Amino acid sequence: MRTEPPERRSARTLGGVAAGTGQRRGGQDRPRPRSGEESLQRRAVVDYALQRRSRLADVYAGRVSLADVCDAHPYLLRAAKFHGTPAGSSCPVCRKEELSEVQYVYGDALRTTAGQAKAHAELAEMAGRLAEFSVYVVEVCRSCGWNHLAMSYVLGHGSAAQRTRRAATE
Repeated sequence: MRTEPPERRSARTLGGVAAGTGQRRGGQDRPRPRSGEESLQRRAVVDYALQRRSRLADVYAGRVSLADVCDAHPYLLRAAKFHGTPAGSSCPVCRKEELSEVQYVYGDALRTTAGQAKAHAELAEMAGRLAEFSVYVVEVCRSCGWNHLAMSYVLGHGSAAQRTRRAATE
């Protein structure tokens, strides 16, 4: 059985619960969700590790130039500086600096806050308040500008607000 490096294992958990499973790391069953814990369960997790490895293999082989992969937008670099969390690994391109992970949120219920970078604490608060929203985790090197979408998932309590329908008037 293949094991993942620790930085990938820890990136797939939020609140100690392994993404996509009903078990905590270590194999014990998850206790019944308490208030707010259920909304932190990641759903629809997409890991972009294979795409990342393929892109890096192209860079190392010389098929893709560094200018094509080290092209982080200034707003992304600024978000990494102020909202980023350490990813636990060094940049695969320049190997100078530790990567930062930035989490962006999108969803219909977010309105004006869609597209903003959020911290883990803010995600937990939003997950308890909103029915559903998407989170995109981007890894960024502030030194060379390497950036790649690491994973995406859905958070929220999952119960949509009931809309009342008015009767048609004649």
